[in-house]
Order: sequence, then structure tokens, then C-alpha cells
Amino acid sequence: MHNQSFLNNYFANHWQSSIEHYVYSGLHVIQKIPTEARVLDVGCGTNSFKGLIKNLVGIDPARQEADIITTIEDYKPTELFDIAFCFGSINFGNDRTILKQISSVVNCLKEKSTIYWRCNPGLYDHKDELCEKINFYPWTFERLTFYANFFGYTMQNPAKDTDGKNIRLYCEWIKNYSPAMAL
Repeated sequence: MHNQSFLNNYFANHWQSSIEHYVYSGLHVIQKIPTEARVLDVGCGTNSFKGLIKNLVGIDPARQEADIITTIEDYKPTELFDIAFCFGSINFGNDRTILKQISSVVNCLKEKSTIYWRCNPGLYDHKDELCEKINFYPWTFERLTFYANFFGYTMQNPAKDTDGKNIRLYCEWIKNYSPAMAL
């Protein structure tokens, strides 16, 4: 089920953030972010990075803590970003939905950009019975590599990430575009 109102209810009223416990995609990821970088936190949840990253905009369709309450498909930035965080946000629906959402993220970014990912490999491991009604996308490193290449990125640093309870897939997509590359 990829029903946005169901997902909004679930993530606003049942889900609990555990971002501070993740090994790769937790709060310490800020050490990798250049001071002046503009960062888009897609599906920011409780907006945990707010105040820790200078030029951060957190969007989320379900949480009041977001800077802007919206989906990635409906978000239209006034300026492009250097970096996007997709920590557990591009996880729901089928290939078509995922492709549309990634395209929306990429359209918010500069040509030279980085996307940090944490993806659920299709596990129904939230401790809530409503979790079983969510259509989790079955992420694999092969799918992450395919989409990275499709959008002109190189995937780096793939790793299994954990918050001590749940296993997720982590990676970074890097695009170092320059006009000379187009020749």
C-alpha cells in the first residue's frame, strides 16, 4: 500500500526516530558535510539535523518538525542543493514510485552533488502492527547501483547500517559533473 495519508498517519503517530543510533547514517554524518553546503533532508522526520547543519532544509509530509511539510514530489526549491539526505524516506511503493521520487530528489540538486542513502531492504521490522500494511520497497545494493548509474551518479561506501535493532542499507551517490565531461 502506497497511500500517502496512511503513511503520514503512521509516521506522525506511530513511528519513533532512532537516527542517533545508526552507525553510518546517524548524526555523525554531519562530519562529512562541508560547512557551506546546502543540504536537503528528504523525509526529515523529527528534523534531527536542524541546528547541526548550517544550510539545511528538512521536508516531510507527516511531521510538524519539518521546515516544510510536503512530499518530495511536490517540493519545488527556490535554490538547488549540494547534498540530499534520503535516510529512510525513499522506501515505499513500486519501481515507478521510487523512480519518480529519486527523480524529484535529483531535480533539487546541483549538477555536482551527493546523496546519502539509508534504505530498508524490504523488512517489516518496526515494532507496530500497522507496519505490515506498508509496501516497503525491497532495496538491494544492486538496485541502489542501478538507480545511481541511471541518474549519472557513482555509488560509494555501501555498507549494512544498523541502529542496534534494524538492518538497513547505506551508501553515498556522488556526481562530479563538469562541462568537460559532456564532451
